Amino acid sequence: MRRFLAALWARLSNRPLALCDSGDVDGITSAALFLRKYPNGVVVLAAPSEVNRSWWIKSFYWTFVADLPCPGKVLIRADHHKTNKPCAKVEYYDPEAPCSALMAMKALDLESDTVVNSLVKVAIETDTASINSKEAEELDLAVRFASYSEKLYIARALATNGLQALENNKIRKLVERGDKAKRLMLEIANQIPIRDVVNIYSPINLGISYRQLTIELQHRGARMVNILLRLGRRTFRYYCGADKNGPYDCTQVAIKLGGGGHRYAAGAQYKAPLLDTQRGLDLFINTLKTYLSIDKLELLELSRGSIKTLTY
Repeated sequence: MRRFLAALWARLSNRPLALCDSGDVDGITSAALFLRKYPNGVVVLAAPSEVNRSWWIKSFYWTFVADLPCPGKVLIRADHHKTNKPCAKVEYYDPEAPCSALMAMKALDLESDTVVNSLVKVAIETDTASINSKEAEELDLAVRFASYSEKLYIARALATNGLQALENNKIRKLVERGDKAKRLMLEIANQIPIRDVVNIYSPINLGISYRQLTIELQHRGARMVNILLRLGRRTFRYYCGADKNGPYDCTQVAIKLGGGGHRYAAGAQYKAPLLDTQRGLDLFINTLKTYLSIDKLELLELSRGSIKTLTY
């Protein structure tokens, strides 16, 4: 409701209105670029799955959309996802671009702004899983575990102060929280045997970044990592990471589960039938079996303090 009211207020007060991805640094950086261009603008954050199914998101006319599927009524959209079809009046769309923030910088005519360029550099590092700067690592940690209001705060702080915002006391606390979660993720990664393809099911949320876990396991030698997280009784979230130049394509699985993304990183969120919640896991297993052309699937089940190896 708060997002709907924010969008409604923007329209009633004739303010520029943006819709950006809520899930990662690329989306938050794109939001920051919009706010740097339009300091009086209003940003709404959403996940790709929400854009595809939300009636109210589709009912608004958006000044700017970044790093998301096109909701229908859009003036300018900046994106780099192969699975997102263009529909805005003006599209800055390049599926070969390393991140949407790069396209947003061009769309908003901010290429001469040195602060914006430094933000885009960090977005490229995080979105291509090639983090090599302290700023990229810290911003990634802050964003991954931030609440909705905290992500808006980060976007506004970046718009005003650029990467200097990382020295902000509130954002420092978010970085510290993210660092604790990362250490837990590394402990879990140490227990996971590395295969060419690693398949994981987490029936409960362990308080880590599952996208971070896919990246870590890839760094350790896996060429494709598929993770299914059970978010609730019926709701499931799929994460995939694969080598850019490898034989695996994450979108081939994500699209079957109702999502999308890139060949090397994709995801989906879906719900199981009300009276057959087991079908959520079954769909994941059967989709992987079909894609990998195998009869039996090895699946690692993550629980607090233990990892089980199951065969389906």
